[in-house]
Amino acid sequence: MHRRCYLSRVRISAADAADLAEGAALLGAGGGGDTTHGAALMRHALDRHGPVRLVRADELAPDAWVIPVAAIGAVSVMVERLPGDTEFVAAVRAMERHLGVRAAALHGLEAAGINALLPVAAAAWLGLPLVDADGMGRAFPRLDQTVFDLAGLPPAPLALAEPSGTQMIITAPEGASLERLARAVLPALGGWAATAQWPMRASTSRRHALHGTVSRALRLGRALRHARRHADERDRALAHMNGRRLGTGVVIEVRQRGGAAHTGTVTIENTAGRRTLRLDMADEYLLAIDDGVVTAHVPEIIALLHARTWRPIFTEEVAVGQHVDVLAVPAPAALGDPATRRLMGPEAFGLDLPDDLVTAGGGGGARPCA
Repeated sequence: MHRRCYLSRVRISAADAADLAEGAALLGAGGGGDTTHGAALMRHALDRHGPVRLVRADELAPDAWVIPVAAIGAVSVMVERLPGDTEFVAAVRAMERHLGVRAAALHGLEAAGINALLPVAAAAWLGLPLVDADGMGRAFPRLDQTVFDLAGLPPAPLALAEPSGTQMIITAPEGASLERLARAVLPALGGWAATAQWPMRASTSRRHALHGTVSRALRLGRALRHARRHADERDRALAHMNGRRLGTGVVIEVRQRGGAAHTGTVTIENTAGRRTLRLDMADEYLLAIDDGVVTAHVPEIIALLHARTWRPIFTEEVAVGQHVDVLAVPAPAALGDPATRRLMGPEAFGLDLPDDLVTAGGGGGARPCA
C-alpha cells in the first residue's frame, strides 16, 4: 500500500526534461530522433500546465482507457514544423470519438528518442496522468514493433493528426498493415503526424506493457549526466546502468547503404589491442562485432558516445575521426523472449545470425561470428 501511495505522488516536472532527454537519447540506440527539441517542447508544456502525474497501470481502474501516443514520420521535418498541443490533443480526441470512450491516462509507445518526451507534453496538454510504461522499451523504427503486437492486441484504430488540422482514422486487421498504411499517407500529411494507437484498458496494459520504462529513462539520464560532469566516475555510472563497455577508439570508416546516412556500417579502431570493432546500423545501431566476434545485438541497446563529452551520437551524425565509447545497455527482460525475434531481434532487420549467437539478452558476451 505504501508503494502505491508513493508512486501516485510522483510528478514529472520541467526540471526533469534534461534527464529524460538524456536517458531517451541513450535508449534510442542511435535512433529515435534528436531529443533536444523534444525536451524544449516538454519543458514548455510543463511550465505552462504544471507537472504530470506518473502512475502505474494498477493505480487506475481496471476498465479505464489508456491511449498510447507518439509521433510518426521524419524528425527533420518535425523540427521545422514543431508539434504543439493541437496535434496530440486532436489525435487523442479523434480516438475517443471513434471508440465512444474517454481516456483516463496516456501511455507511451516508445520510451526512447523524441517519443519518450512527447507523451509527457501531451499529458500536460490534456491534463491527464501518464502510465509509467510503453510498448518497446527502446527505439524501434516501426509502429508494429511492440509487445502489444506480440500479445495479439488489436492495433486499430490509429488516429493521425497533423499541424494544419487534418485528422485521419485508419483501421487494419494487424500491426504490420497499419504500419504500411500510416507510412503511405505521411507524404500527404506533410511528413509527420501525431498518433494515438493501440487503445487498451488499464488491466490490459498491466498484463502486457513494459512497465517502469519512463522511470528507467529518467534514471539513465541522471547517471549519464553525472558521468559527464565527473569523468572519473564513468565506470560507476555504467555499472549503475547495468551496462558494459564494448570498446573505445576512433571511427575510421562510415559506409552507407542505399545513400541513407543512418544505414550501413561503422568501423572503429579499438584502442585496446588495436582491434577493429564494427557496428551495423539501420535507423539504430543493431549489431557489434569485435574482430569477428559478436559482442552485442538488438534488442540490446548499443550506444555510441563521444569519448570526451559522453553524449550519444545518432546514426546520421557518426563521422570519421570521432573518438568514441561504445556501450551496451540491457533491453527490458521481456524483449529477450525468443518469441520477440521476428519483430525485435536481428532477423527483423535482415541480420542472419546463427541461432546460438542470438542470445536471450541480446548479446551479453563475446561469441564468434562464423
